[in-house]
Amino acid sequence: MYFDTLNNEQQVSYLIKPIIEVLQEAGGQLERSEIRDRISEKDEHIAEFEQKIFTSSKSGNQYKRFDFKFNFALKELNYVGFLMYEKYKPLVTLTEKGFAVDLDHFDVETEVREKAAIYWEENSAKNKDKKVQKDEIINEDIEEESKSSEDDVLDDVKVKLQSAIANMSPKKFEQFSRALLTKMGVQFTDKGVQISNDGGIDGYGYHTDDDDFRTTRVVIQCKRYNSGAVSEPKINQFLGAMNKFQADYGVFITNSRFTNAARIAAREGTPITLIDGNDLIRLIIRYELFITPVTTYVLDDFYSEN
Repeated sequence: MYFDTLNNEQQVSYLIKPIIEVLQEAGGQLERSEIRDRISEKDEHIAEFEQKIFTSSKSGNQYKRFDFKFNFALKELNYVGFLMYEKYKPLVTLTEKGFAVDLDHFDVETEVREKAAIYWEENSAKNKDKKVQKDEIINEDIEEESKSSEDDVLDDVKVKLQSAIANMSPKKFEQFSRALLTKMGVQFTDKGVQISNDGGIDGYGYHTDDDDFRTTRVVIQCKRYNSGAVSEPKINQFLGAMNKFQADYGVFITNSRFTNAARIAAREGTPITLIDGNDLIRLIIRYELFITPVTTYVLDDFYSEN
């Protein structure tokens, strides 16, 4: 994997330009999850790194190293004034300074990393009694409990979900995908079960739009991958199967990701909705599919101040 060839600092630096770029393209505001998705779509290296799960050698807990690097990149961009966000809030906003950035002539090291180093010096001095140092925070074996306070509070749950889905058998993943689409309003027929594994189709059903009572034919394809991405040939095969079953649109679900070429192919011809690993986890949480929500609270800085 490309990111394995970079050291900790280089990994953070690599993410900074793409973050600014997608915020500029979006008009200046995106949620953190949207930024992750968009920078992953732009860069195969980032997409691969974002999906990879690591296991802490100290605690045995699983985590995404990408989460640390991504949050550090946002933190440094915030410190030097290119973007802003509120603690524990998902929305990230580009500042006027961020909008003015010419990425073709933007030096990440001098404009962000070197200036942000001042922040780390101040932060280290402030936390000297707690023995919290930048190198300790970035350490590869850092445990999830020590993550940056700006992390999405659902990160741990998302990692556990990703790991659990990766361990599903292909048959269980098909069942799981049908359950999710059923929650989203698709009514599968017996035909959907009978045609599983027939021509790239894992389910057939109908969806009725409550606004205009229009019913459409839906087919789904499920691919549970523990490595690699769904490529363009898989999309083209699915398109052929959709035409065979006269589907109005298709849904392709994977726990992994789609290559850029696959995403382009999905936009041509009969519409295909792509659901990758990150989309899948967000939908599980949104529809509370086989999970139990628990309310928790995070203390504000007021309680830690003298």
